[in-house]
Parts: sequence; structure tokens; C-alpha cells
Amino acid sequence: MTIKLRRSRVLVGLYLWTGLGLMLTCRAGGQQAPSTPADPAKPAAAPGPTNNVRPAIKWKRFDYTCENGAKITVYVHNATAKVRTHDKIYLMRQTPSADGNRFSDGKVLWWGKGDGGFLQEDTADGDGKMLVKGCVLDKPTDAPKP
Repeated sequence: MTIKLRRSRVLVGLYLWTGLGLMLTCRAGGQQAPSTPADPAKPAAAPGPTNNVRPAIKWKRFDYTCENGAKITVYVHNATAKVRTHDKIYLMRQTPSADGNRFSDGKVLWWGKGDGGFLQEDTADGDGKMLVKGCVLDKPTDAPKP
């Protein structure tokens, strides 16, 4: 008799817990927010950002033609420059200069002044080997004339 009594108590307890779980599930489902806005006069809030991707950096591009037909492209953003030659790309930071724009990565420097510039090895005395010289800014063919 005790085994039957235990079984019936276990079954009753099981039924009670199952019923309680179903009741809580139904109650929680009934409290969901309505799918239509309560106040139609208010516009819905715009969704927030969906990822952490930063917007692309806007680089200014300058194309140069140098001695012996060499081409150099310089991209500038704030105090950073990317200098691209036919076979290398240098990422440089702006450094102090008495005249013009000077960018260096500690090994190579780009010095631009007006519509000209040159690429040189960066040395402490400033007399590093010229890598590319006589660079002149290419003017777009549709540039407005002064």
C-alpha cells in the first residue's frame, strides 16, 4: 500500500508542477507588448546600430609624376599619409618641418611643398639617399582654370 501511495503522491506532484509551468508560460505569453503602437501619433524610434563597424576614413588623394616617369600617389588623412610607389606602400606620420608637408615612418620620408615633392631616406642629418625626386602634382584634365 505504501508503494501505491508514494506513486500517487509523485504523480500528483508531477501534475501540479506541470500545470503550474503551463500556467506561467501562458501568463507570460499573454503579457507580451502589442504589435501595433499604442500611440499612433508618435513615430517609431529608429533602430540603433547593428554592428560596431566604423565608417570608412576619407583620404585625400594626390597623384604625382616624377623624374624618369615614376608615379607616386599620396593619400593624406589628418596627420597620416600613405605614399604608394610602383612597388611599395609607406604609412607615415606628419613630422615638424620649416616649410611644406613632411611625413616620415622613421626610414623614408615624403616631403611635399606646393605642387612638388620627393621621396628620400630619412636620416638624422637630412642628407639621405633620394629615392624619387622631381615629383610634380598631376593636374586633373577637367580642373577649373583660374
